[in-house]
Amino acid sequence: MPRSRSSSEPTRTEGTDLSVPTLRPGMDGREAKRSTVDDSVEVRDVPAAGWYQIRNPIRFGLTYYVFELCKHLPPIVKNPVYRAFGVEIGTDSVLAPAVVVDPFFPERITIGEGSLIGWGTKLLTHEGYTDEWHVGPVEIGDDVTLGHGSSTRPGVTIGDGATVAAHSFVNRDVAPGERVGGVPIEPLSSDE
Repeated sequence: MPRSRSSSEPTRTEGTDLSVPTLRPGMDGREAKRSTVDDSVEVRDVPAAGWYQIRNPIRFGLTYYVFELCKHLPPIVKNPVYRAFGVEIGTDSVLAPAVVVDPFFPERITIGEGSLIGWGTKLLTHEGYTDEWHVGPVEIGDDVTLGHGSSTRPGVTIGDGATVAAHSFVNRDVAPGERVGGVPIEPLSSDE
């Protein structure tokens, strides 16, 4: 079902690279337009099959294969590589093996100091639908534990000192110090 838009809502984005902070002409020569789902997630009017309009295929391919290799390297080696591709990673943070760092928009991921990202966790900054893409940041604070096998949606912030249980789906912001888990996440009591 299509969403209704108010007259004050900005128009949607048309096929340009989201990493560019200012508007510029789209790949098809039309003026780029942006809109948001919430405060931090942008909507792009590009069908799933048109992913190459969102990100240069050569850049995506290079990023994808480098990140696949990084999944199997120790943090002392992979963290500098992720940083070179735009991921902000604080000191003493650990990305366990098999963590998926979104190769489409790695520059939209921020991980604070002393955080642990568990085995096989997915840090996703985009969602593709049949007729549009949602793109937003993933912000992880300091001293966060993100349990193995968890997934994030674009646009979420996990506050300092928060704990996310294993195999959880982070579909909303997590307050500092909050303990959450489940699919989708819910607050966990102290005896769980």
